[in-house]
Amino acid sequence: MHERWSRFATALESGESDRVNDVIDEIGEMDLDERIELFDACFDEVSQMYEAAADGYVRQSLVRVADELTPGIPTVMALDNDDRSIGADEADIRDQTDMICGFLLEALTDDDGRVRQSAKHGLQDVFRTYDALDDEETLEALVIELDEMAAEAAGKQRKHIRETRADAEFSLRSGVARLVEGFETEFDESPNPDT
Repeated sequence: MHERWSRFATALESGESDRVNDVIDEIGEMDLDERIELFDACFDEVSQMYEAAADGYVRQSLVRVADELTPGIPTVMALDNDDRSIGADEADIRDQTDMICGFLLEALTDDDGRVRQSAKHGLQDVFRTYDALDDEETLEALVIELDEMAAEAAGKQRKHIRETRADAEFSLRSGVARLVEGFETEFDESPNPDT
C-alpha cells in the first residue's frame, strides 16, 4: 500500500492532469477497506504536500485526492448493514471524517479559486457523512465556524465560504424538508404560490 502511495505522490507532484486523474480514478475504484487503509497510511503526507505546494493545480489535486480517499457515506452504509468485510468501525469513520473536514476547511481559504471549489465539493460529502452518522452537533458547529470564516474573508473567497455554509445548513434539515425543497427546486414550484 505504501509503495502504491509513493507512485501516487510522484504523479500528484508532477502537476500533469492525466497522471493526476489516473490517481483519482484508481483510488475511486478501490474497495472501501483499501481506501480506509490508504487514508490512514498517507493522509498526513497529503496534508504536508498541500502545505508545501506552491502550484495551485497541485494543491487542487491534493484536495481532490484527499476527498476521494475518504470513504464517508459508503462506509457508514456498510456499517449500518453490519458489513464485516471492512476493517473499520464508526469511531474510525468519525476520525477520518474529522480529519478530512479540517483539511478541507483550510483549503476553502486557499488563494486559488480552483482549490476552494474542490474543497467546497469535498465538504458536501463530509456534511452528508456527518448527517448519515446523525451528528447534528458537529454540523451545527460547522455552520457557526463557516459564518466566522466568511466574516473574515472577502470577495470570491467569502462567496465560496458562504455557499459551503449553505450546504452545511442544508444537511441539518430533516430528510422530509430536504425532499420537499428538492422537489420544489426541480419543478420550480412553491407551496406558497403568492410569494
